[in-house]
Order: sequence, then C-alpha cells, then structure tokens
Amino acid sequence: MRNTQLSINIRDATEGVISTLTDFLLLTLYDLVAISTVRTMYDANRAIDDAHRMLDEVNYQTIKKAFSQLSQKGLVKQTGKHSTLEFAITKAGLKRIEAFIPTYAVNRPWDGHIYLISYDIPSRYNRARDTLRQYIRRTGGALLQESLWINPYNPTLLLEKFASTRGIPGTMLISKLGQDGAIGDESLPDLIRRVYRLDNLSDQYTNFLSAYQSHSTAPPLRVRLDFMAILKNDPQLPFPLEPKDFPSKKAWERHQCLTQKML
Repeated sequence: MRNTQLSINIRDATEGVISTLTDFLLLTLYDLVAISTVRTMYDANRAIDDAHRMLDEVNYQTIKKAFSQLSQKGLVKQTGKHSTLEFAITKAGLKRIEAFIPTYAVNRPWDGHIYLISYDIPSRYNRARDTLRQYIRRTGGALLQESLWINPYNPTLLLEKFASTRGIPGTMLISKLGQDGAIGDESLPDLIRRVYRLDNLSDQYTNFLSAYQSHSTAPPLRVRLDFMAILKNDPQLPFPLEPKDFPSKKAWERHQCLTQKML
C-alpha cells in the first residue's frame, strides 16, 4: 500500500511524467549536473533537498535511500578522480533518463504524404490488436475510427518489422494521401487538428508561456516537468502540418532558456 501511495504522490507532483522516486531523483540530479562533468556530493545533497521540497509528503530518509538505490543500480557512480565524494551520472543513467523524458524534435523530416493504416486481426487475438494499437500511437498515429489510423510519418517498414517480430496475425494495409487530400467532407488540416487535439495542446503551451515568462525564477525542475507534461501528449507533427502560430516551438525555446540557466 505504501509503495502504491508513493507512486501516486510522485505522479501527481510531476503531472504524470514520472512514476517512481528513483526516476524523479535521477531527473533532479540531471538538472544539477552538466553532461560529462563531475560534481561533489554537495550537488547530491542539494538534489535530495530539492526532491524533498517538491515531495513534502515523502519522508526525507526515503529519498536518501532512493539515491543509494541509484548508485546500486549503476545509474550514478562515485568517480574518485579528485575525491571519494565526487559522482557522475553514468551512461546507463542517461539512457534511463532518455527512456522516460519526452524529447522535443527540432528536426522533423517529412515526405509530404499522410498515411492511412488499417488492419484486420481476428477477434481471438485481442492482445495482439492492443499491442499493435499502442505501437501505432507511439509512432505518431491517431485513431480515425475502429481499426483505421492516420500517421504523417511513413510507418510501413516499422509496422512490418513490428508485426513480424511480434508474430501479429491478420492483414495490415497502408495507403497514402497527398497534402491536398481529404477524408469525407473534412479537409486534411481540419482532420489533423481534430484527431490530434491540436487546439487543446495549443492552449496548454500558451498557458505554459504565460506561467513562465522569460525572466522567471521558477525552479528549473518545475519548468521541465510542466513542459514535459504537455510534450508527452504532443504528436510532434511535421512543422508544415502544425497550425499557423502553433506555440510549441516558442514554449520549447522558453523551456530551454529557463532550464539551461543552471548548467
């Protein structure tokens, strides 16, 4: 029960971005330690203090124990180059961070087509169907209607490999539309705006910009978490498909400005 409640507390504090205390502490350390540099245990203690302030319902000793677990898992290490108290985030630690931190794609190559994905999987393979749906969504797809998805990025090779390695049965069809295509009476821009809920995302990014002005003194970790909470739901469409004046890039630049100050 305690672990379940702790996970709920962390998810609430991080807007659902992070679910474990060790991941939260690792991200806190990441915000205090520049990549490829070595810092002292003062930084580790500061990370523990910052985590405790944000998670005031979590016992201080529990957070210190989580830091010890990071070391035991090989996600941070004592370097011993100058002092036995010095540490660094390991390559495994950085890889772990990349696994749960959504990343803003500055470059989004696009072939100019929109892809429609349909499949026919026998009902007795419900688990395989669910697995395929999750993968299509992770590759940038959005559901149009039952068993019909839209994706601005060519999913052909990825889906063929995924279906083959997972042994997913049934038939899968992929067709493409040009930029001027339409589905029914709805234009492609309107369709994309609707299925990807871009108006809602635009409002969230606008609220982020309003909350964090360029001169904000908000803690970098708080800024990062609030931005990631929006970014994890952003399909990061090719820039030509985003609505005019879509504020995601401006929000990203503001995020960079405020979170890089401490590095």
